Amino acid sequence: MVTVNLQAFGEFVRTHRPALEVRAARLCAGSTVDSTELVGETLERALSVFERLQDQDTAAVTQWLDGAMGRCFARMGGQLAEVKPSTPDLQQTFDMLRARFREVYGQPVFGKRAGVTGWRM
Repeated sequence: MVTVNLQAFGEFVRTHRPALEVRAARLCAGSTVDSTELVGETLERALSVFERLQDQDTAAVTQWLDGAMGRCFARMGGQLAEVKPSTPDLQQTFDMLRARFREVYGQPVFGKRAGVTGWRM
């Protein structure tokens, strides 16, 4: 049985809980999963590996917590909201970009030798 320093874990929770609550609120928006329960599940998982987490730097702990939260969210039946394109007609945007690319790519190019002009296409 592993003994956890509850005082150290309490400090860990006070440090990381605000960011977890923000991320959980975003994940759970439009979902049936309760964000408070999601934070609790994530912290419960962190408690089980706290001995390993407490020796990590903040970036590694944040990455682990984000991954654990994502797994808990999926296990609790949550699904990510469907991402919609930011423009109403994505094909039109691609066509416009292709036209701009052709315009730039078709510009005259000066050759390596002086006075030689060529066209790229």
